[in-house]
Order: sequence, then structure tokens, then C-alpha cells
Amino acid sequence: MAKRTFIAVNLPPELKEELGKIIGDLKKINPDYGIKWTSPENLHLTLHFFGDLNEEQIALVEEGINKITERIDTFEMKTGRFGCFPNEREPKIVFIEIIDSEAIRILIGELEVMLQNLNFPVDTKPWKAHLTLGRAKDGMHCKIGGTEFPPQVFGVKSIELTESQLTAEGPIYSVIKSFPLK
Repeated sequence: MAKRTFIAVNLPPELKEELGKIIGDLKKINPDYGIKWTSPENLHLTLHFFGDLNEEQIALVEEGINKITERIDTFEMKTGRFGCFPNEREPKIVFIEIIDSEAIRILIGELEVMLQNLNFPVDTKPWKAHLTLGRAKDGMHCKIGGTEFPPQVFGVKSIELTESQLTAEGPIYSVIKSFPLK
């Protein structure tokens, strides 16, 4: 049976809690804009989205991730400013950026090579590290001005192969397998 799957960095609970407060603030200043806000427990940093994978494909990906994480040391990342994709006038995604680091670039590069070697499609757009806080419906506008979030540093100690089950109430994420970094 196929599973809707992605590779992610899960966030520490204290960071999810702080971001949950920010999402609450953003909800207050955007009450009628049709934005679907991310549940704090679902916040994560997506490294690669697959879509549906069967059990054989999942096993190949697990083997590949395991080989990578055996060589990659734990590292830290830091949150940055708020933003919107593609822009604030016509947002589709409201996010908080993650400051790029050499460590995450190395990890992303290793994952892309592994995926290409396994004949999985790899996104050709440059990867932009961000945490999705909300998704806006077409034609909606959002306000992020005045909302402050001091930079937060967090440790990356593992990456997770995760299943996403879509429901009417929103996605339910469950870790298929966690891969600790060395």
C-alpha cells in the first residue's frame, strides 16, 4: 500500500510551543483571510517531499538515508524572519525562514545525490529552508507586520521519514523511521 511520504527535521517541543504562540498572534491579525494555519505539533522542516511511495521504495529510501546519517554530525539551525511565498501581496504560504548553514546544505546535497541514484525526481528549484506556518487560499492577503519572533537556535539530531495522511481536519503526520545523526 502506498504512503504519502516526506523527509523532515522534526522540531524540539519548546520551539513548536513558541511557534504555536506566534501562529496564535497571526490568527488574531488575520481573522477573515481564509488562511489554514499549521497545528504546532505538525511543524517541521521539510527536506524532500515524495508523494506516494510503496513499501519497496520506502525500504530503498530508508537504506539510503541510513547511509547518509551515519556520516553526518548533529548540528544547529536558527530561525529567521517571517515571509510569504511567492510574495506578501498574494501569499500562498506564510513561513518563518530558517537561516541557511553549511551543515544543512551538505545534508540536502547528500539526500539529492542519493535520491537521484535511486531514480527519484529531485526538485530543480533551489531549496529554501522554511517552516510553513499557514497556507492561504487564492486571492487572499495576509498581514505579518508587527509580529515579532526573536531568532531561536535549535539542534538537529535526527531526520525522519514521515507519512502524511490527509484528513478533513488537516494532515496527520507519523514517523515511519527516525535516523539519528552521528
